Order: sequence, then C-alpha cells, then structure tokens
Amino acid sequence: MFILGLFWKKTTNNAAIWGALLSIPIALLLKYAPIPALEPWMHQMGLTAVITMLVIIVISYLQNKGQDDEKGIVLSKKLFETSPLFNIGSFVVCIVTAVLYCLFW
Repeated sequence: MFILGLFWKKTTNNAAIWGALLSIPIALLLKYAPIPALEPWMHQMGLTAVITMLVIIVISYLQNKGQDDEKGIVLSKKLFETSPLFNIGSFVVCIVTAVLYCLFW
C-alpha cells in the first residue's frame, strides 16, 4: 500500500493517511467475514492490500482530479545510479557471504 506513496506521483498525503487508517478495519472485516475462499491468512492480507490501494487511488483522484501531487518524488535514472566503488564493494560482500554460507552450511 505504501508503494503507491513512493512510486505513484498522484498519491496525496490525505489518501495515504486514509489508506493506513482504513486498512485495519478492512483487515478485521475480511478476517471475520464468513468467506470460505479467504481462509488462509495470505489471501486476507493480499485482498486487504488491494482494497487499501483502491481506496488510496480513489481518494487521490478525487482530491487532485487526476493531476500529479506537487509533493511527489520525481524518479529519474540519476536517482538510482551508484558509483563504481559501491558496485565493487557490493560484489565483494556478496562473494564473502556466499563463501561463508558454503563453509558453514
């Protein structure tokens, strides 16, 4: 549900707050609703997440009339770039972790 707040520029603050607040009653409703197909816990939580995302989308569209929120994070390739030193260090950490895993398995 909070993925929308990070990666969907139309998400508003109010929609995120309402989504967080309404996720608890939605989860409780699905937990105690007599729906046999929702018996496993993961099915209930998955459906809760989908319904909560729909609530956030509807509130955001109603509030901003389909426009991007001015506080939205602008994503670009530059934001996800890493330095060569970081890449080498990450590779070394992965190799050390794999070696330790093999030794102690």
